[in-house]
Amino acid sequence: MKIEYKLFIVTILMLACVSIPLHAQQDDLLASNDEGHFIVLEPSYTTTKINTKFEKKYHYLVARSYFKLLAEAQRSERKLKLQYDNFTFENQKYNREGSRTFQNKLNNAHKKYKLHRAMLEGLKSWNLFSDDRTGDMFYFMAENEERIFKMYSKEVKEEKMIKYLIYKLADLYHLEE
Repeated sequence: MKIEYKLFIVTILMLACVSIPLHAQQDDLLASNDEGHFIVLEPSYTTTKINTKFEKKYHYLVARSYFKLLAEAQRSERKLKLQYDNFTFENQKYNREGSRTFQNKLNNAHKKYKLHRAMLEGLKSWNLFSDDRTGDMFYFMAENEERIFKMYSKEVKEEKMIKYLIYKLADLYHLEE
């Protein structure tokens, strides 16, 4: 019975993995370097209407930057949670409640985790694929489009443009605090 249940779960997961990319391809929601598959984050709001090739590329670059930043933030969140959990475990196991230095370390680890978690939730709240997404992406794209267009015109490498956009996305959260 256990084996059949595991096979059933694996089959469901495999079907889900196959159907999600197919659905995304049908809806043109893939961030891809191919000409046919671009994420359209904010159609009809960009200022460079003359150059539709750049507009598609810009949407792709912003989406890639956002997802790279989100992935990095999630990795960092896991590390900070682990660090906090380790301090908490050590505090309980070795009864370090009397140690002021250790309690400061524990409190700092907790603060870091909570602040980073709030930033991560803010990033996720952009809801890029939702019809009721926030206007943050529109403003971000409008603010950075000219700079990226200059880089694009000078044939700057894609990775450098993505790094620039990641830096600007990260700034949104670090400057608000």
